[in-house]
Amino acid sequence: MATAGNSQAGYAGGATTGQQIPVRQVSHEEWETVPRTIPNFWVAAATWLPLVALVVFVRSDLLHSPYLDTSFWNIVSFSMVATVLAMIFGGGRQAPWMGLGLGAGIYFLLAPAGDLQRILAVALAYFLLLALAVGVLDGRLRRQLRTWKREAAGGIALAQGQERDFGIFKQMSPTVWNLALGALIYPLLRLGWELISTEVHSLHDLDAGYRLDVLGALVLLGISFLISLLRWLRMKSMGLFALEIPADPHIGPISLQVYGEAILVETEETANCLCRHQDQNGNKKAFVDPRFIFCSETCPVHGVHAVNQLDQAEFLAIAAQPWVYGENMNGKLLEGTGQRLVIAGLSGWDSRPVPVRAAWLFGGGKQASAYYTPTSAREPLNRAKRRLSVQTLQGNSITADIFENNEKEELDRIDLRPVGINAQVVRVRGGRPFLI
Repeated sequence: MATAGNSQAGYAGGATTGQQIPVRQVSHEEWETVPRTIPNFWVAAATWLPLVALVVFVRSDLLHSPYLDTSFWNIVSFSMVATVLAMIFGGGRQAPWMGLGLGAGIYFLLAPAGDLQRILAVALAYFLLLALAVGVLDGRLRRQLRTWKREAAGGIALAQGQERDFGIFKQMSPTVWNLALGALIYPLLRLGWELISTEVHSLHDLDAGYRLDVLGALVLLGISFLISLLRWLRMKSMGLFALEIPADPHIGPISLQVYGEAILVETEETANCLCRHQDQNGNKKAFVDPRFIFCSETCPVHGVHAVNQLDQAEFLAIAAQPWVYGENMNGKLLEGTGQRLVIAGLSGWDSRPVPVRAAWLFGGGKQASAYYTPTSAREPLNRAKRRLSVQTLQGNSITADIFENNEKEELDRIDLRPVGINAQVVRVRGGRPFLI
């Protein structure tokens, strides 16, 4: 089964096909009952708060350790802060193991005895038990995924070059990699300036804080690579396969996001469209996805006036397109539609699946448009309250305005149930329609 290009590389190169992988249909009921686990938020809190408390408790012993004979403020720097932030927000399910490693490092630095030794032993046991508990719970999802992999039949083709989306360096958030590289570049620039602007001629003559910064950055890069490698090995051990899932933001182990204020070049841009020339990417920041361009508010095809002057039948023909609602886009557009996504690369919590464009669907629904994509697999605190995340082409979040706060003149209301959407549209003068 050939598919249209899906990844940025695939769309840029056209509708060419790459590696064939097996695919398995997941029913709404199966997706709704995917095994739950401890949310990332609580895993992080249960790791880092006790670790901070432990560091505060032994801080005076640490600062007088023969291996770390310095003051607290000599340790605090941009690189060290970046390292700490990246480990807290990027550690994910591996955070307890990181806590165990840091606890073991503290134990080594202090070589404790007596009560301090017992306290540190209890802390190490706590982190080990937390890591094992998280691992056991997460194993339930991997067992479910392996079952689906065995039951997968047929095949679906990735876009040409989309295999790169499953590489080692794609397993972590780009933000973590940027923090790691920034943490390394910062002290290196300071070192270079120190060597050029002073009479220092040897690294041994430089402030020890510089070397500590570089060491922290290298540790962060090493940990980031190790976590990425472990997640990549987990995916490789399971084997790459695709799942056809319900496009429902309220269920399942992954969240969904959608591009607002954008049109898809391949299907939406027409000869009369002026979106490419008007109000294009006003802040000059690069778009995160080159398949789309900014949707101009004054375009004669996609602008506010163009949408508002359509009769109800014409509006219903485009009512399923996210660009219609602009900044007022919300999850109502997916409710009751029965739309489905095909994703690949889901191998466990913290994995980062990507969408695969399918020519047809096993489930008999309709393919969710290319505007919708999955985010990383993270258990929310409450799935029922999870909402569709809306983003601009610059990667910024959009929070839809509430219709009750609207001060513009109401033009009309259109029921979207005839096109399978459990919502109502309110068109207002001079603004994008509201979904209620």
